[in-house]
Amino acid sequence: MSSPESDLESDLESDLTASSPPPSLRALVTTQVGHLAAAMLVVELLAGMQTYINQTVLPLVATDLGARAHYGLVTAAAMVPTFLTMPLGGSMLARWRADRLMTVLTAVLVAGAVTGALAPNIAVYVAGEVLRGLAAGALATVSMGVLVAGLPEAWRRLFLAAGSATWIVSSFLGPGYAAAISQNWGWRWALVAYVPLLVAARLVMAREIRGLQVEDDESRPPLVPALAMAAGVAAIGVVPAASTLFLPVGAASVAVVVWACARVFPTGTMRLGPGRRAALATLAWLCAAYFTLDYLVSPAAHDVLGLGPTAIGWALTCAGLTWSSIAIRMAAHPAREPAHYRTRVAAGGVCFAVGGALMTLAFAGPVPWWCLHVGFATAGAGMGLTHQDTMIRCVTAPEDLGRAPDGISPARAATSVTVANAAGAATLGTLTTNFVAPTAAGVQADLLVPTTVVLTLALALTPLLARRAA
Repeated sequence: MSSPESDLESDLESDLTASSPPPSLRALVTTQVGHLAAAMLVVELLAGMQTYINQTVLPLVATDLGARAHYGLVTAAAMVPTFLTMPLGGSMLARWRADRLMTVLTAVLVAGAVTGALAPNIAVYVAGEVLRGLAAGALATVSMGVLVAGLPEAWRRLFLAAGSATWIVSSFLGPGYAAAISQNWGWRWALVAYVPLLVAARLVMAREIRGLQVEDDESRPPLVPALAMAAGVAAIGVVPAASTLFLPVGAASVAVVVWACARVFPTGTMRLGPGRRAALATLAWLCAAYFTLDYLVSPAAHDVLGLGPTAIGWALTCAGLTWSSIAIRMAAHPAREPAHYRTRVAAGGVCFAVGGALMTLAFAGPVPWWCLHVGFATAGAGMGLTHQDTMIRCVTAPEDLGRAPDGISPARAATSVTVANAAGAATLGTLTTNFVAPTAAGVQADLLVPTTVVLTLALALTPLLARRAA
């Protein structure tokens, strides 16, 4: 017999999904599911801004705290604890009330941001990033769980389209905010000035998901894979690139993270099982290569091309703008037919090849510095053509489209999509940023150029993986 509390949670979940009205401006303002979607969009906007803020101030933080020889450590500081809690987010969401979980995690995130902003040295800054990462990892999975289980299919597609639009706004606001605050008040204020708005948005979202229940298909939380992911990324960030241990530790760490992902993802994902499993594998590959290239833009533009915060911010804005503007169209008109999806992904592969080549030439010197902006914008267009449709395939259950279930629960889907978006990027990104900056001089062009060539090739090969996801 079910308890009164579980009956209430089931009723609330039913209110959010089965009985929800179709998306409209009126429904957005007057219904519970509309309020939830609006709150999630605000959080998405601020999350996008935070990404650009962190990238823009990264070289400033490393320079001020004397850590330019430790870009990998600074990059890994928040990512390591993120991967300790990210795989556990689905289990946490299935066991505890989503609103309380989000409130507690938001408080931890704020504590980490304040600690980092007040840091007198790199050790304290890393401690703050650890706190922030612990909260951010679980929050990412909680938010994805709300998207998978809390929004009906029509509202989910609307959110993904509108969420892409928020990234257009954040691509302007984030770098501009970070550059302006850093130049006038310093990078420390840039890390915390927006936090009150983030707290308000998270609390509104927590209020709207009270009682939401998310099903899980795992009997035990994936503690061992979570520890393995965190340890793998940590090992890469801690060992300096100049050390003889860097290559063996890096290779071993990558193998450990790949093993952990295989344990977190649904069975068959690593073998490119047709449907959502292949889509998850494609998403993981795509995000690992693209975001690693993304992580290199800010330190490489600063150390190799000698660009300041404003020019760096514009490079990030260019890519965010092209990605988001194209993704809006892709989310509003998803590629339902396999042939349509393959055509879009192939076009994205061309954009990756052209964009990566321009970025490589800019870093190598034969073309002007502004080709970095053009190249990164072109690569961003590739993400717009590829990432959005692949995400839709990952978060949409086959039964929502009238097809046979694939056995992937909402909690497992939420955890898998979150890990696919971030695990490869954290591992490869930390390894790469460490590799290209082995000394206190920062990023070295002779290491950077071949690295961007390899990443460009990896992105250009994405259409081959996506064929089974179609």
